[in-house]
Amino acid sequence: MRILISNDDGVEAQGLAALTQVAAQFGEVFVVAPDRQRSASSHGISLHRRLRVEKAQVAGAKAAYAVSGTPVDCCKWALATIHPETPFDLVLSGINAGANLATDVLYSGTVAIAGEAALQGVKAIALSHVGPPFDFAAAAQASAEVVRMLMPVVFPADTFISVNIPYAGEGKVWRQEDVIWTKLGVRRYHDVFTPELDADGEQVYRYGGDIIDEIGKGLVDLGVVRSGRISLTPLRYRFTDESFLAEWTNEI
Repeated sequence: MRILISNDDGVEAQGLAALTQVAAQFGEVFVVAPDRQRSASSHGISLHRRLRVEKAQVAGAKAAYAVSGTPVDCCKWALATIHPETPFDLVLSGINAGANLATDVLYSGTVAIAGEAALQGVKAIALSHVGPPFDFAAAAQASAEVVRMLMPVVFPADTFISVNIPYAGEGKVWRQEDVIWTKLGVRRYHDVFTPELDADGEQVYRYGGDIIDEIGKGLVDLGVVRSGRISLTPLRYRFTDESFLAEWTNEI
């Protein structure tokens, strides 16, 4: 099995190192990740600037590369250029240092990598560790359980999986019964832009704000993670509101 690993925290991130060790249990691993922190890049790609790709060192990987672009740039470059005659069987994204729950998946570079892979017909899983605090050893063990659980599952052509692993205290051993299939909750923000002065005395703004969660009914990712279990949410890029469209097309 040929496995591609990427992330949005950068090629030197602790979570990526942990996930590479996990993936090495299952097959031949290649790492292609941003050369620096690129969180909240969403599905952005570099249309108007060239990409610089340099070799990197990641333990457990057959080869590793640092890319000057976005997380999705990394995925696209890898799928197009690394032995395209022998496609990847699986793309793993993460392990992200932080949650990707509810509608935060719209901002996430971690989730976008898996989404891009799915668009190109490759099975993909995005893995995020909810913190701080972080315990990447436990998150890696959980990731191995999730990958093992999903290996025999056939995903629909346009579907990928977003996984959120909560912090559960030192020494936690995760088992497949701790993994719950969920739907997305809703997360909104009360946005706050705080004015500051930069080093040159110019006014700039720092983004912040409060999270407003709507857990909803049933097995929702927000509620499952808060209960101390791992959420596993199937996603796909289909944004059309079919019921609203049907209402209007029936009337016209």
